[in-house]
Amino acid sequence: MNKRDYDAIIIGSGLGGLACGATLAKTGKKVLVLEQHDLIGGCATCFKRKGMLIDAGLHEMDWGSEKTDMKHIVFKKLGLFEKITLVPLPSAWTVRVLDSKLESSGKEAKSPSDTDSKTQDFLIPHRSTKEALISYFPHEKKGLEKYFKKLHFQARLNYKFPFDMGFLEFFFAPLHTLSFLTLSALRQRKVGDMLDKLIKDSKLKKILNINMAYYHYDAWRFNWNFHAIGQANYYHQGVYIKGGSQSLSNALTEIIKENGGEVRARSDVKKILLADKKAVGVAVVDSTDSESKAKGVQELFAEKIVANCDPRIVYEELLDSKTSKADSKLTQNFSAKTSLLSVYMVFDTNVSQKFPDMDYSTFCVDKEYFDKPFDRDSEDMLAQDIEKRGFVFVNYSKIDSGLSDREDRYFGVITTLSSSEEWENLSKEEYKAKKERAKKAFEARLESFFPGIMKHCIHSEFATPKTIERYTRA
Repeated sequence: MNKRDYDAIIIGSGLGGLACGATLAKTGKKVLVLEQHDLIGGCATCFKRKGMLIDAGLHEMDWGSEKTDMKHIVFKKLGLFEKITLVPLPSAWTVRVLDSKLESSGKEAKSPSDTDSKTQDFLIPHRSTKEALISYFPHEKKGLEKYFKKLHFQARLNYKFPFDMGFLEFFFAPLHTLSFLTLSALRQRKVGDMLDKLIKDSKLKKILNINMAYYHYDAWRFNWNFHAIGQANYYHQGVYIKGGSQSLSNALTEIIKENGGEVRARSDVKKILLADKKAVGVAVVDSTDSESKAKGVQELFAEKIVANCDPRIVYEELLDSKTSKADSKLTQNFSAKTSLLSVYMVFDTNVSQKFPDMDYSTFCVDKEYFDKPFDRDSEDMLAQDIEKRGFVFVNYSKIDSGLSDREDRYFGVITTLSSSEEWENLSKEEYKAKKERAKKAFEARLESFFPGIMKHCIHSEFATPKTIERYTRA
């Protein structure tokens, strides 16, 4: 087949698809990105509520040093620094522990650091993270020093692709980089095992693993390498993209278009076209083009087809059954276990002024959980009732987020771990009722951690894994 409309067609406009498209477009390739939704960006999008933007996904981006974080290289190559503004965050996060027994008894709090008060805070700063944790857990100084040394070493190994290295760096890479990466791949160390090996105090291990939901659902199945890279960069600095994650998606879209590429919303790929078992094109329905809708399915061809979407969609829906039958076995080893639920909230006042001790990100956990041993049972959030799970509250009013031009609109979000399975096999009425129960439960719990906050909430809506799937199909 000789027909070719593009050098590359990319299915899906998540950040991976957009970054791929921008990279190819800047090298002179003719690129087309197709997105089934009416917003470009996948989960990196914003929608409007009550006169302000609501960020659907992003609340923080880890921003390590140039010696540990390859995003510096990626952003420079794509020219993103000229198109977006990075807003530094005040700290990595705070872990707030609530003694629900004291809370329910009505005992007055004295100070956040007082063990007799309702709450106890652990502020996790950027850069001086190790020193702060040692001050909280002086008996774990030796273990913490080993932990941070291993974090930095692992992140340092992954800060560059080989094609970004200089000659000498590339020449010696087999000695200083590849050998260690190979060893890491062979050992397949897990986060839970590493924390057990380095740290004895269960409370400290829980703090070091507090943002597990960002990555996975089981510390004893999650790869240490992935944990180390993300955490090392988070601890160095966290940033927010001013104007929300949609600003990043829009910037990548602009780069693609400025370099001769195309990005189309509401363009639903129905099939990947094959020739001699090679992907050569796609069949797509463009719901924004009346001519295309009248014609039905349009066929577009390219040298390369990139799928930035759920692998199961590729093998089970987009490829024909004969071709994908063997390949679909690959997806049987993948389970859609981890997802998120969120309560998007709009406040009529700057909650940072009402609660000066509230961090940008606050992980809210009950003392009953915090006092338990760090093991598979206590860390299995999916085994807990949804309404009782620990959560993070992100207070966007702590920074100049760029999400609102009004002085009476501020954004906050509650997020915690969930799974698709928890929301399946429900009737429409059961699903709606379960959402409402969970939303009210998390609002009540937020109120218990920050008394008085809910009287300023003028809008809240609840998103489940099914919501994410409906909008992104992932």
